[in-house]
Amino acid sequence: MILSTLRLRNFPEDEADQFPWHLPMIKNLEELRFEKNISFFVGENGSGKSTILEAIAAYTEVPLAGSFRLEDDESLAAANQLANYLSLRYAEKTRHGFFVRAEDFIGFSRNIKRQIRELDQEIEEVKATFTGGDIKLTLGTLKGERDSFISRYSKDLEAMSHGEGFMKFFTSRITGKGLYLIDEPEAALSPTRQLSLIALILKKVKKTGAHFIIATHSPIIMAVPDSELFYFQDGKITKTDYRETEHYLLTKAILDNPEVVMGELGG
Repeated sequence: MILSTLRLRNFPEDEADQFPWHLPMIKNLEELRFEKNISFFVGENGSGKSTILEAIAAYTEVPLAGSFRLEDDESLAAANQLANYLSLRYAEKTRHGFFVRAEDFIGFSRNIKRQIRELDQEIEEVKATFTGGDIKLTLGTLKGERDSFISRYSKDLEAMSHGEGFMKFFTSRITGKGLYLIDEPEAALSPTRQLSLIALILKKVKKTGAHFIIATHSPIIMAVPDSELFYFQDGKITKTDYRETEHYLLTKAILDNPEVVMGELGG
């Protein structure tokens, strides 16, 4: 694992009525112990799981897989503030890894496309203005960099479906032992693609010892074997079996008897 424990080092009482300090989960935050290489944050919308995940990203300074740096993204201002009051203990310190939200992928794919386009333009400019020496040698570095982008991410990530592009991103960027923070990957992935992501995560954990912390609502993703689940409920965070979560119980009820559940919704 990369992280060992997380706790709140201090609490700004003069800001207790402001976000994120007004969240019961923050006020009641006790030490979290990471004991598995795959950790899930699970809870209702607004329970604070994404806020904690973002604060971990800010504290550890892993790269943000999007078009902004973490400290420059206005949507992460509260997370950056919370990070200043956290204390994290590392089992093994590293900055290898990333933090990604489903919405960041659009910015990421556009960034890759822009870099490929700029390299293409630079190659054409060299061809048009080169006056002496070995042009192949001059172009070699530029073409090598462009071809590396294309090989790793494809010519145009945006031309793929959202799920295809997201999986291409994961397979290209999860490259070794590091801390990978992922917020609600199911937003871009079909059930089949979710299973593909699980297979990739299990492979990387076994091969490299990477540490994944994933905020999710998906009963498919949270069912990963040999993982731990932190349940954000009633203003507290507790370790729970996924079969005891509302996500699992509600999904099971619908799959077991959809007519009854849907009939109740209609009054």
